[in-house]
Amino acid sequence: DPVVDDQITQIVEDWKEDVSTVGLDGNELIKRIDKIKIVERIPIGLFNSRSTDGVIGRFDYSTRSIYILARKYEEHQLKALVYHEIGHYLFNLNHTDGEYIMSTYISEDKGYYKNNWDNLLPKYLEKCKESR
Repeated sequence: DPVVDDQITQIVEDWKEDVSTVGLDGNELIKRIDKIKIVERIPIGLFNSRSTDGVIGRFDYSTRSIYILARKYEEHQLKALVYHEIGHYLFNLNHTDGEYIMSTYISEDKGYYKNNWDNLLPKYLEKCKESR
């Protein structure tokens, strides 16, 4: 398993359980990632070599890592962000328009992810399953 910051360990465990509900082996898939880290500044990488200003999450194949910007998140907002970056890394999911976990921007609306998780999660999981 990847090295995961304590703050998001349970989120990664939830992700593994959630993807298993659509027939994917989360325990095996997550082994493709070496680190999921919360960082003070998102590192520059191949796909954003100029600036990471305004970026709160990024995946990096070259270091087999996912980076999450350290800031105050609501619990489900952080969960959506971690799922979002894992979706990019493991399933090559693209951003989508509208209100989805893979939306270009993580919603800042208070309670949005908590109140809508039961609708957002199945759409995300279907995209993950379709990509395999």
